[in-house]
Amino acid sequence: MQRLGCVRLLILVAVLAMASACGTTNSTNNIIKTSYGVDSAAPFANVLVISVAGDIPTRIRFEQQLAVAISSDENPATAYYTIVGRNPQLTRNILNNAVKAREFDAIILTRLKGQDRADLVANRPTGRLFDLYLYDYEELNIPASIALGSTVSFVVEVYDTVFKKKVWAIESLTFDAIDIESVVAEQAAAIAAELLKDDLIRLK
Repeated sequence: MQRLGCVRLLILVAVLAMASACGTTNSTNNIIKTSYGVDSAAPFANVLVISVAGDIPTRIRFEQQLAVAISSDENPATAYYTIVGRNPQLTRNILNNAVKAREFDAIILTRLKGQDRADLVANRPTGRLFDLYLYDYEELNIPASIALGSTVSFVVEVYDTVFKKKVWAIESLTFDAIDIESVVAEQAAAIAAELLKDDLIRLK
């Protein structure tokens, strides 16, 4: 048990070092915890990583880097695009089939704050009430631009696939970023650090 704690600490330090190494921007990161403490099967061992933030290449890069940052030899995380292809569509049907086929026990979804639009479907929950399991959000399949030189807020949610419910969420902010590559690297590192710190991911 003590060894596992040391492994987690070393990985957390490495992830934070990655964030520091991406200091080619003038960005700093801020985490706002929006939901935590719901009963779930965490820590999760077989995780599906989905990003709908940015254009398709950015989404793929985001999934790749976050999956690598929370993977171990025993419990690798899986990027969504590796299952559904390099033009990944996100619908409940496609997602449910992927979860069943690979027996994922959790889904990590990253999106831009406000990317889900309340004006498109009457009475469909958005914002903090967003629910990946109850509704299709077709707008998330439309490439969204990440505005450089301003504050950008990413919403990260963890869903327990057994109970089919959201169990954890944060907002992760980046400020005055100068290029997309740095934003992705910074955010992947910061998000991974929070997931590991809160024991959402089983590394061994």
